[in-house]
Amino acid sequence: MPKNLENRDSQIKCLQQNLAAIRKIAGWTAEQLADKIGVTKQTISNLETGKTPLNLTQYIAIRAIVDYEIETNKENTVLPQVVTILLDKCNELNEEDYNKVKEAINVVSISAAGGVTGATLASVFMGLLSGIPSAALIGAGIALGPIGVIGGAVTGSWLKKILKKNEQKKDK
Repeated sequence: MPKNLENRDSQIKCLQQNLAAIRKIAGWTAEQLADKIGVTKQTISNLETGKTPLNLTQYIAIRAIVDYEIETNKENTVLPQVVTILLDKCNELNEEDYNKVKEAINVVSISAAGGVTGATLASVFMGLLSGIPSAALIGAGIALGPIGVIGGAVTGSWLKKILKKNEQKKDK
């Protein structure tokens, strides 16, 4: 498989593996996310459990709605951090550190689903991240600052990468 397709497939896999956590941190039920992208609640459930593989169209729809949420809901400071780590930098952490981060984010998603939001959720997130070696995060291009995780792709750059890869595929 060409490297560009492997990377695209890896990005799709990262979103599918982390969809439930991202959805909860965004503050959405499965039904709300389904409504936002025009599918059924069952489709979201099947994607989250891995019963159905996430396809490129679904990936683009979900990333677009997540990016829109990041742009319009400035009070949710955890969502852009989680997206940066779990999606934009997912291939830059070693497996052990990625699993530690993922475990911390799953705990944060449970807190978010329980109604914890804003600064309290950010504090929970930072507390959990403090157990992960800073060198691992910095090595992956994830900088810790006074308000949390800083860095990551500019909104929409993920789409440019995906579309560029599709164009390269067509040219061959």
